[in-house]
Amino acid sequence: MKIFINLSGVFLIALLFIYGCSKFNDKKLTYINPDLPIIMNFVDSTNDSSCTITAKIDNAGKPKIIYQGVCWDTAPNPIYDSSSHKKDTTTRSPFSISFSGLKPRTLYYARAFAVNSAGVAYGEQVTFMTPAKSSFTFGQYYAGGFVFYIDSTGNHGLVCDTTDLTYYTDSTHLTDSIQWSGKKVSDNSGATATAIGTGASNTHKIITTFNTVNNAATLCVNYTGGGYNDWFLPSKEELNAIYANLTAKGLGNMSPTNYWSSSNYISKGISYAWSQYFSNGNQYYFNQYFYLNVRAVRTF
Repeated sequence: MKIFINLSGVFLIALLFIYGCSKFNDKKLTYINPDLPIIMNFVDSTNDSSCTITAKIDNAGKPKIIYQGVCWDTAPNPIYDSSSHKKDTTTRSPFSISFSGLKPRTLYYARAFAVNSAGVAYGEQVTFMTPAKSSFTFGQYYAGGFVFYIDSTGNHGLVCDTTDLTYYTDSTHLTDSIQWSGKKVSDNSGATATAIGTGASNTHKIITTFNTVNNAATLCVNYTGGGYNDWFLPSKEELNAIYANLTAKGLGNMSPTNYWSSSNYISKGISYAWSQYFSNGNQYYFNQYFYLNVRAVRTF
């Protein structure tokens, strides 16, 4: 009988341990409430005094959302009832919230939140650095194009041309779409960088690899619009900045179609290239011999 009691105690402890573990994330040991919504959020755009956060909420099978919004702070892990926050009263998903009054050249932490009868849920924390106060604004015409990116100094950035590039396929046929590589095969140019500031080096690698006039990169390099001869094909994130800071605001004169970036993408040994669809902002990778539009960019 004594042995039975001891074994029962061990069994009970084991059950409690298993039950307890089922209520916790085994990596972070944080309580997980299955009735809370799931939130995904990201930084849409920012300047020296404002930011826009876009969030998508999955609330299927969970209690109705009472309200939702975004909270931010200069300290990590902002919470909606003690940090600066702004509510979205529509309870739609996805939703975007812009907030202003930020300090220039300051690191901020932000995350979306949603509240229902089970409590409050947060998206993964995102960070952004506001640039220095700048005399430039998005969409301003300067140095041959529209300003779509301003760096942390506030004095430099990127502009895109005012129109898509075109070329003659023969003596009479003018077109605005072109291949990424100019070849009927895919090849790795090594132009795999995606960040802002890498478009020019990507473009050089593409030209070195393919050595042909009939591709998106050479179309940009040979362009002399605005009296400048240092245009290049934007990287994946540079292209996205055009969408976020111009197209999403009704600026930039971009067509609702796919545009090439200069960023090469390798998947399962096959070489593709990144593009962006300017009707909704989604980014895709395509075969390099597809014909897509091109918008040249340059630094200032």
